[in-house]
Amino acid sequence: RPARGAGRTTASGLAGTWAVLRNRRVRALMLMFWVPPLFAVVPEALAAPYADEIGVSTAALGLLMCALPVGTIAGELFAGSFLSAATRSRIVLPLAVTGVLPYLLYGPKPGVALAAVALFLAGATGAYTLGLDAWFVAAVPEETRGRAMTLMTAGMMTVQGVGMAGAGVAAEFAPVHTVVAATGVLGTLCLLAAAAELRAAGATEERDGAVRHVAHG
Repeated sequence: RPARGAGRTTASGLAGTWAVLRNRRVRALMLMFWVPPLFAVVPEALAAPYADEIGVSTAALGLLMCALPVGTIAGELFAGSFLSAATRSRIVLPLAVTGVLPYLLYGPKPGVALAAVALFLAGATGAYTLGLDAWFVAAVPEETRGRAMTLMTAGMMTVQGVGMAGAGVAAEFAPVHTVVAATGVLGTLCLLAAAAELRAAGATEERDGAVRHVAHG
């Protein structure tokens, strides 16, 4: 089958990436995909050191490792099965912004049970991605959607690696539970900023659309 946009000049390389990112709303949506995993991976990266810090078994370590993904699966299954598309859209920003707040429970150096609860709750907020996916598809023009999806996915994988590396560096200078709790604070502040940018981008897009409508009318 002919490629989408056949007969039109298509951008490649850095020019193609800029074609995706020059849209402010798309840039803001990219941030909402990239910022949460940057912080969300910290407890996973430090699970083994934390298990050693509180002196628990390898079985307990396994629980710490699986609590976050189990929470993510549960949250996405619930949102996908029981919530309408409109509701999934409404919960995007509240869940995204509060996604790493449960990490504050690491502050008092909790045992395995409470730490696992914190991780499960943080994972469950991942249900916001269902609505965010819909926003992303709607915002990106069809002819650049493949490139945009590739860029978004590559960015997510990259920031997870950066987050894990940063967690390891931080744990060289502070106890693991302190690093994870601080991640809850710093991550929430960064997510609030990203959400504010997304709202501002949406308002700008609506205003520009109204101006174009008036001009064409």
